[in-house]
Amino acid sequence: MGSTETMGAWQEQLSVYKGILFHNRNFESDCTAEFTYDFSCKEYETLREKYDLAGIAGKGSEFERAARLTAHFAPALVHKGEYANEIPCNALALLEHSFQQSEHGINCLNKSKILQECCLALGIYAKRICIMPYSPYDDDNHVVNEIYDTALKKWVMLDVTANGYFSDENGSLLSLLEMRERFALDRVCNFTKLSDKIAEYFDTREEERLYYAKYFAKNLFYLIAEQHNCFGEKNAYLYFLPKGFHDEAGREMNRLFRQNQTNRYVDKDLRRSHACDIQCLTKSPK
Repeated sequence: MGSTETMGAWQEQLSVYKGILFHNRNFESDCTAEFTYDFSCKEYETLREKYDLAGIAGKGSEFERAARLTAHFAPALVHKGEYANEIPCNALALLEHSFQQSEHGINCLNKSKILQECCLALGIYAKRICIMPYSPYDDDNHVVNEIYDTALKKWVMLDVTANGYFSDENGSLLSLLEMRERFALDRVCNFTKLSDKIAEYFDTREEERLYYAKYFAKNLFYLIAEQHNCFGEKNAYLYFLPKGFHDEAGREMNRLFRQNQTNRYVDKDLRRSHACDIQCLTKSPK
C-alpha cells in the first residue's frame, strides 16, 4: 500500500476512533484516590550519577527538563513489543539491560518506567499511565508518562516510545484527558516529535503525525494508572472507566479471542473494576 493509500486508511480509522470517544465522554466514579510520589529512594542517587540526569535535563520548566530526558533516552532504547518483561521493572536494571544495546529491546511499559524514575530522581512529579483500546479483539495498548509542570499548573503527556508529545492549535501542551476530549470533539491534537529524524517506517513527517494521532485515539478509551510512583513497582493501579463500560467482560472476551474460542458466551454484565473518579488524574500533586 502506498503512502497516500496508507494515510487515507489511517484517516478513516482515526474518524472511527474519534466517534467511539465522542459517545463515551463521561466516566464512572465509584471512589476517589490519591497518587503517591517517592523522591527519596536511595537508588535515585545512583541513577542520577551513572546517567548524568541533571546534565541531560538541564535547566528550565519541568516539561522542558523531562522532554530533554525523553529526547536523550528514546533513540537509545530499541522497541520490542514482544519483550517478556523478564528484567526487574526499575530504571537501573532496565537501563543496564537495554540502554544503547540494540539486541536488547524493551516495550513501552518498561520504557515509561525508565522515564518516570529519571524524572522522580530529579524531583519532577511523574506518573505512568496505561492507555487502553475499546475493542476486546485488539491485543495492543500503550503506556506513557505524564509530568506535572508547575508553571503551567497542569499535567502534560510525554511518550518516550514515540519520542514526543501532543499540543493544540496554539501549541499548548496537552494531558491525556485533554487529548481524549479533543479527539472526541474532532479538534486539533497535534503530535510533535522531539527529534528531526523521522522513524524509518514512515515516509514523511505528516505520515508519522497521522499515525500517532490514530494510535492514541484508538488507545485512549480507558486508562489504568500506577498509583504509587516510586523506584520499582508496588502493583497498585487505579482504573478510569467510561460509563457503562465493563472492562472485565472485555478482558474475558480478549482471553477467549487469543485462544480462538470466541464462540463461547461472555456475560455482558460481568463485574467491572472499581472506577476511580476521573478528576483524580487532573489534581495538582502538591
